[in-house]
Amino acid sequence: MIGFVLAILGCFLLGDLVRRFGAPAEVSRKSVHVSSCLVIAAFPLFGIGYRDLFWIAAGSFAAIALLRGTVLLRSIMGVERKSYGDLLLPLSLMVATSIDLSYPAFVAAYLVLGISDALAGVIGEAYGRRRYTLFGHAKSYAGSAAFFLSGLAILVPAGVWMGLPATTAVLVAVALGAALTLIEAFSHQGTDNLFLPLIAAISLQTLLSLPLQDAAVRAST
Repeated sequence: MIGFVLAILGCFLLGDLVRRFGAPAEVSRKSVHVSSCLVIAAFPLFGIGYRDLFWIAAGSFAAIALLRGTVLLRSIMGVERKSYGDLLLPLSLMVATSIDLSYPAFVAAYLVLGISDALAGVIGEAYGRRRYTLFGHAKSYAGSAAFFLSGLAILVPAGVWMGLPATTAVLVAVALGAALTLIEAFSHQGTDNLFLPLIAAISLQTLLSLPLQDAAVRAST
């Protein structure tokens, strides 16, 4: 458990170093976001289980709630836009570790949150000249496309890992990837940190349940 906690603290240290070297606050925040999600996805490597992860997430939620207005969290709180993502990420982790999720569903969900969400922001900022508006919030077509395609690259292997035939895994990934892309587009003020991983994990767990796997295997033979 200590190793995992140190790794998470290292993510915040990384964000602070990025900020100190002159990077914009948004880049610093994304570095914390991506590295934290990667560490979360790799939690079994630290010899801990869901129960340990729940209590670490609960402690993180409490610490961030107390410190989010201080200089200690400037790597994630220095952005101009209002966001509650710093609180909602550990909250999503508390919920995810409280339900019976398989590891493939869990790891895919947090890789989508960490990688796809970050790519959507980076690509959208760099190439998102054409934009659309949802509930008063502008999103770019390039950013949404980056989210969807990177999500496919994560969800298809997850489906195969969970036992689906490759063709079925692709179909499931396309459907779920499209749904998650819409959720990311609708989300604002960091709410994607809560909704994306939970909906992704629960949907994978449901769609890739044993009856569906059996039916897919029968259909492919």
